[in-house]
Amino acid sequence: MALIVTIQEDLILNGNDKSNTNIATFDCNELDHRIVKIKNVETTILLFDSENAAGTIKNTYLKYLRITNLDSDGIVKLRIRNASREFMIQLEGQASFLLTKDKLDADASGTEEVIALEQITQISAIGSESGGESLEIYAASNFIG
Repeated sequence: MALIVTIQEDLILNGNDKSNTNIATFDCNELDHRIVKIKNVETTILLFDSENAAGTIKNTYLKYLRITNLDSDGIVKLRIRNASREFMIQLEGQASFLLTKDKLDADASGTEEVIALEQITQISAIGSESGGESLEIYAASNFIG
């Protein structure tokens, strides 16, 4: 089975059409699709491990991940970590974060280093409001065996 992802940007800038469309195809046979309410307490939203399970994707099997902040004005911060490093991003209202591999490398030294991608172990989120923001998780994987 194939997941086809189309990213389309529509923009007219100073009378010039700067629109763009990109299409990508990913082989997948499993989907974790859910909407979760994220309050202002950090919560694990996705795990990666050696076995496939509820809310857990087997290491190296992720093909496509989209996390979207469905709220129009609330902010959600994501923490993406592996065994020894992590990085954080902020999702403004209606913004999305995309991954096509379950690997990361992060460095705080400010100097150039060799890129050494390692397995992501966990993704967590924290919202900006006590009432919570809605996050959509769309994780497609190709689980074999």
